[in-house]
Amino acid sequence: MNVENELIVQKEGSICTIVINRPEKRNLLTPTCLLKMSEVIEELTKEGNVLVIIIRGAEDKAFCAGYDISALPTKPTSQIEADLKETPPLERALQAIRKFPYPVIAMLNGYAYGGGCELAIGCDIRIAARRIKMGMPPAKIGLVYPYSGYRRFFTVLGFSRTLEIFLTGRKYDSRSCLQMGLVNHVVDDGTLENFTYNLAREITENAPLSLQGTKFTLYKIAENPILEKKDEDEIRSLFIKSLQSEDMSEGQWAFFEKRKPRFKGR
Repeated sequence: MNVENELIVQKEGSICTIVINRPEKRNLLTPTCLLKMSEVIEELTKEGNVLVIIIRGAEDKAFCAGYDISALPTKPTSQIEADLKETPPLERALQAIRKFPYPVIAMLNGYAYGGGCELAIGCDIRIAARRIKMGMPPAKIGLVYPYSGYRRFFTVLGFSRTLEIFLTGRKYDSRSCLQMGLVNHVVDDGTLENFTYNLAREITENAPLSLQGTKFTLYKIAENPILEKKDEDEIRSLFIKSLQSEDMSEGQWAFFEKRKPRFKGR
């Protein structure tokens, strides 16, 4: 299905691909594009039948070169104005990715700067073509970045790396990105798509309850070094639920019968 022209959504089985479709503008983000991305991911969350989302940029020059300042509406509608005041579109899209119960993969087919770099770091896994470059330039334009953005990078990279990235405003090549933890994998340019979709398919073969529980628990730990009792109780209930699930029983039988399990998310 197409969601206007700035965003293309393609569903194939339990994998959904979201394409930022502005190649002539290096896939710069607009409020419309981000709000549509949020709506799509929120809808997929409700449907519950997609186990992996892949986000990429159109063509092969850029994943996303940042936020298109020129696209900010000079006379926004009352709805857009309300959205901008309550939660900025980029933050809303990143929150939708975070709340999506299953893995979201950033397929970095080109460079990712500014908001595009944060969009990538907001995904659960990042796979990069060897040609990519990434960077956060706020210091070069005199901007103190929003707290939520700093926190997102800090959660993934830690204090020292986050500090360097934001203090220098430097553009990092794929080798440096891998060393710093900005990406999980770097692959040859021509193999990026196959590698990404093979990984996505591998993930979808696993038990949905386990995927949900793993993402939920690890983010809770990463974002809250000391968990509140209610969080510990919720994580414990996920563990017990998985033990009692049909998928757990199926996984055990498949192991003993030396076959691939057929999980149903129950």
